[in-house]
Amino acid sequence: MKRLLLVLGLALLLLGAGPPAVSADNLTPDQQKALIDQIRAQLGSNLANAMAAQEEVKKSLQENAAQQEDVRIKITEVEAKIAELDAQIEAAQRREAFLAQRITAERAQLRQLARAIYTQPGSMLVILAEAQSLSDLLTRVADLNVAGARAAEIKASLGRDLVEIETERKKEQAAREEQIKQREQLASQLEQLRVLQAQQERSVADLEKKIAETQSELYLLNRQSAQLAQAVTDMLQAQQDAIIAAAMQAVWTQMQLWSQSNNVGQIPISAGHSTKYRFIWPEPTSHISQPFGPSTFWFEPPYGRFPHFHTGIDLVAPFGSPVYAADDGVVALVGSSSQGYGNYVIVAHSGGLNTLYGHLSTALVKVGQGVIQGQPIGLEGSTGNSTGAHLHFELRINQVPVDPTPYLPPGQPSPFKG
Repeated sequence: MKRLLLVLGLALLLLGAGPPAVSADNLTPDQQKALIDQIRAQLGSNLANAMAAQEEVKKSLQENAAQQEDVRIKITEVEAKIAELDAQIEAAQRREAFLAQRITAERAQLRQLARAIYTQPGSMLVILAEAQSLSDLLTRVADLNVAGARAAEIKASLGRDLVEIETERKKEQAAREEQIKQREQLASQLEQLRVLQAQQERSVADLEKKIAETQSELYLLNRQSAQLAQAVTDMLQAQQDAIIAAAMQAVWTQMQLWSQSNNVGQIPISAGHSTKYRFIWPEPTSHISQPFGPSTFWFEPPYGRFPHFHTGIDLVAPFGSPVYAADDGVVALVGSSSQGYGNYVIVAHSGGLNTLYGHLSTALVKVGQGVIQGQPIGLEGSTGNSTGAHLHFELRINQVPVDPTPYLPPGQPSPFKG
């Protein structure tokens, strides 16, 4: 009972963040039984969601471990390439030094030959005087010319070889710098994965605790007053809201990792793209059921300083309606979760803009696929944290959620492009 009173105290602090509590004062036995049954159903739903979320986080941990191993392999490959380039650069430097010495020696010999001809012209006369005939004279003169030309050609050839080696060495040094940059990026990505791994491990532990608490409350439910049971249930609901928020944030953490490894750059504007608006409505025949911004709905998770915040806009159309890409882009993520966004697609656009399409019944695109404005990317559904068939359309700029309506044609959803 002491533990339950402590839990009740915590629950009362959290009641403002949960759904409105049902008053259990002066209830008849039948009413109290009905309330207990309602609470049991809520606890059972919470337990099922927590177990599903735990399995998903464990799966994410396995994927994270595989990603880390892949990054480590890439780092090993890059380091081997750097070592290979270091050896090539060192060999090129040795060849450069050897050629430079030969060029210096050839230059010295040419200088000596020129100096001998200039300072001792008599020696040339002696050589010519010793000629036995005109043919011998011409041969001796030709030999001198050939020797000089040969020396000059050797010097020029060595100079060309030196330029080629210097050029190759510079290319190898540039390649080495690029490999070092890639290694730094991979190391940063590995660190991000380790941080995400730590977050996921904490989530598994938190979910384990939540599962144990929920199972305990289900066991003790018939022994508690309806008021105390409702307070505990509300506290557990608040914990589930935090789990939903963490699940949504995990999606954007993955998106951040994808962005670090994939530079979208400037995407060419497709033919037929709107000339007036950046986006088109992803569901042109829908209506807005919930706008962007602070919310009074208890099931919306907290964001920033707001206890409940809707990070996108909700569009309602018949179940299975096609969902269209709001702008040209590249599919960055296609995922699924029993919490948060459910089945979702994230498209990366030029200028650091990313759009998310959540609660889909199914996705129609794959990661890495280029899409154009107006292309079907999924079908409307009610997966994840959803109270009915609808599309959650979210825009983030540099990871910050932004109201997408200023980027869309004004008014209610329509097929207007302009």
